[in-house]
Amino acid sequence: MRQYAAVIRDSFHAALTSRVLWIAFVAIWLLLAALSPIGYREDFTTRFRSSDFSNGTRMKAMLAQGLATPDQEASATRNLANAMPEDLRRQLERVAEGEEVRIQLRELASALNGMLDDESWYDTEAWKPTLRFKELRELDELPDEGLDESTRRRRARLRIEAAFPGVFETRSSRSVLLTYASMDFPADLAIDKTQFSSLINQYVFPLIIDWLLGFILIFLGILVTASIIPDMLQPGSLHLLLSKPISRTLLLLSKFLGGCAFVLLCVTQLVIGLYLVAGLRLDVWNLRLLWCIPVSVFLFSVFFSVSTLAGLRWRSPILAIGVTTIFGTICFVTGILGGLSDGFIRTPDQVRGLALAGENVFAATDGGGLKRFDVEQNAWQEIFKSSAVNSDRILNPIPFGDDLVGTAVVRGGRFNPFGAGPLDLLVLNEAYDWEAEPSLRLPTATSRLFLGGDLVVSMNTSELAAASVQDLLQAAGETESDDEAEAEQADEGLLSKLSNMMGGATPGFSPVLPPQMAISKPRDLVFDPQGEWIIAISSGRLMRLEPSTENPTQRWTLRVERSLEGEASKQAKIAVSGNRLLVARSEAPLIILDAITLEPIGEPLPLSDSLIPDTVQPLGTGGRFALLTSDGRCRIIEPKDEAVTYEITQTLRQKEIEALHFHVATNQLLLAHHIDQIDFLDANDLSVKRAIRPSLAQWRLIDRYVLAPLRIIVPQTGELGEPISALISGKSAIVMNAPNGEEQVIRYDIARPILSCTIFLLVMLTMSCTYFATRDF
Repeated sequence: MRQYAAVIRDSFHAALTSRVLWIAFVAIWLLLAALSPIGYREDFTTRFRSSDFSNGTRMKAMLAQGLATPDQEASATRNLANAMPEDLRRQLERVAEGEEVRIQLRELASALNGMLDDESWYDTEAWKPTLRFKELRELDELPDEGLDESTRRRRARLRIEAAFPGVFETRSSRSVLLTYASMDFPADLAIDKTQFSSLINQYVFPLIIDWLLGFILIFLGILVTASIIPDMLQPGSLHLLLSKPISRTLLLLSKFLGGCAFVLLCVTQLVIGLYLVAGLRLDVWNLRLLWCIPVSVFLFSVFFSVSTLAGLRWRSPILAIGVTTIFGTICFVTGILGGLSDGFIRTPDQVRGLALAGENVFAATDGGGLKRFDVEQNAWQEIFKSSAVNSDRILNPIPFGDDLVGTAVVRGGRFNPFGAGPLDLLVLNEAYDWEAEPSLRLPTATSRLFLGGDLVVSMNTSELAAASVQDLLQAAGETESDDEAEAEQADEGLLSKLSNMMGGATPGFSPVLPPQMAISKPRDLVFDPQGEWIIAISSGRLMRLEPSTENPTQRWTLRVERSLEGEASKQAKIAVSGNRLLVARSEAPLIILDAITLEPIGEPLPLSDSLIPDTVQPLGTGGRFALLTSDGRCRIIEPKDEAVTYEITQTLRQKEIEALHFHVATNQLLLAHHIDQIDFLDANDLSVKRAIRPSLAQWRLIDRYVLAPLRIIVPQTGELGEPISALISGKSAIVMNAPNGEEQVIRYDIARPILSCTIFLLVMLTMSCTYFATRDF
């Protein structure tokens, strides 16, 4: 084997003598030198930014109400409204008079930042009715003399947030501030150290690797190595090599491995340099970053295999570069076609929410549509059309019985949580061929609907509002005449307009949260099986609320609350099974609690760091749960001994699961997977009782039988960035905020690009070795 090692060693030596290699080295050293002064420091989160507002319209209405309403005389909102700059206060007064005034979020943020240094607006009595979280209560107990400037500004921010429940996004108490050569960057990040590390690992590193290693170094590598095979085939060089007792196949493979030396040397320096800069300067020590070295060499080998075969066939470096460029163009075009297929064919049909009404299965889709499965035609029938360019958003359907379903269409809500125009709850009746009939008006910016007993609860940016199912069904199909609508609009008072701006009550839907309470993101809500109480999680705070027995649509009573450990900004999902509550938060163990007392039961259940909880559903009332995670798999969580110790007992065989839904009446778990296929599982033994495999439409057939095979045959080099992101971050998916304000879990496609590239590489090397071994050079 020494002769083959000598061939590889000669290739390394040839690479080291290349001017292009040393130019690449110098460029890498300059890049690392430019990055080395970067650093960070942590401080309290104090400044307001435009992105901190979850509902700026609500804040505008609350400030206007504080100025216009007499009973707000000694309130926190009135004090803050009076402390606003003069020009902004005049605009708020116009809002209070009923005018439509557009106020930029940056103006509100700038005004609030000015109040951080002057707390003359604060009055202890005015803030007593506000809901203060643990951090603010602790800071309020400290004397002013013992507070440094940063802590004092943090307390001022928390006081402002307490005055406007449901207005601000949940932020970490401490934020990371980037520095360069000991100078602060102009803008600070509203994320904590853990989120900062995730940002570096999931965004920054993959971006650098994709561009520097996935494009620039690949291009330079092909330019440098294209001559290796043609030079080997020169009469004097090839005869000298073949005069030794060596295999032609092994000789070619040795040359191929040696040709990868260029990229290996460059990648090793860049990746190790980034690892040291991130660790020494940003305190982000991530050994998984070193995986980029073999993955980048693997990516280069795919292109170099084309250059190798072209060099063998035509013995010309220029032609080898040209053929490789054409191959790269084909990969690029195929990647574009695949992206268009995902965006316009697959994603719009992807099931996002499920409901079962009798034997009828309803599905909300990512394309803003609602469809019902037609058993006779074995196909989905669209009630509201799904489309990649659809700007509307459909709320997950809820069943009112075997032949009635409720939902809502938020016009323009796909890119705006408030939508455009009025939002009515729609009732679909089988007797009218599932044609949608408008019912009661929903509160502004309603994003989810819940059904518990005889109540329908809407959740918007900050409030919960309830209406009885009976009232909804009675109002279905009733329409107002133009005269009635004009009269109602004329009679609408100022307070009603302001309440509507804040997402408050509408005729039929009454606010049910206790005063000064809001449901802020990250959040979730679940009813108990009998609908007698609900449990909500909001910004890391668990609450159990009970409706009034006399009138469930009146203000509910807070019975128990509990603050969870860790950052309040962590994504959270909850579910209730019997008297057990499961809380699944990102980057945290699963927690089982008593649903009545909210006391923890047993030890937290670890979940792999690579997994992000997506959906949690109960499995009956025996304390069993189904957990959908970011890898598209469903895990079953069951009590191990007397419901004290819990464990993940199994992972269901279904893959690419998109949605879960537990149907209480039939005791079945519905799984939507592979875009729009549905499995009905018995909750007791998890056996499949029914399966929906719909017929495919024309474009779906083209996607399955043309584009999908094409994306395997043609290596998806452009998609190798996703495996790199997964390797660096250690996550199977990434959580992003959609334009409508909801969190969206986007899974990494790891298997397909690696599989397609591996198959292509093996085929090309086999063809090259066969050609070299059978031809007389």
